[in-house]
Amino acid sequence: MTKTTKTAVNEDAVSTIKETIESVQEKTVVPVAAREFLARTAATAKERAETVHETAAKFNSKAETAVVSMIGRYAAFNKGLLDMTMANVEHALVTVEKVSAAKSLTDAVQIQADYVRESAKVNYDRVRDAAEVARTTVSDAASSVRETAVNAWPYGKKAA
Repeated sequence: MTKTTKTAVNEDAVSTIKETIESVQEKTVVPVAAREFLARTAATAKERAETVHETAAKFNSKAETAVVSMIGRYAAFNKGLLDMTMANVEHALVTVEKVSAAKSLTDAVQIQADYVRESAKVNYDRVRDAAEVARTTVSDAASSVRETAVNAWPYGKKAA
């Protein structure tokens, strides 16, 4: 075979390959309706993903606010317990001073009885108040979390 014959054979082969590719391409054209459907589906998916992202961000923000509030209330609750403990210690020390100044056993017993009565009443009120603060804090936090979760993902939305 000569160089010219090889070139002609190569050109014929290339031409046949090109025709085959064009024929396949013509047969594999995606219909306009299918492309439009795919574009609409992609746009809808993008909108829904953006909505989910916004909703999750709002949920996170509200959860952060609730947690910060809980921590603030917890710190206040602990401070109340510390203040209560300090008041009890001061009351006990004042009582010790009074007992040390008592001139009779009867006076010392009366001072001790007054201390126990006063201490029981004050501590009962303090514990009741602390329990109420704890109950309110937990209740408010639970309500906040529940409300945030309900509002975060509205299950009743109509599908697009």
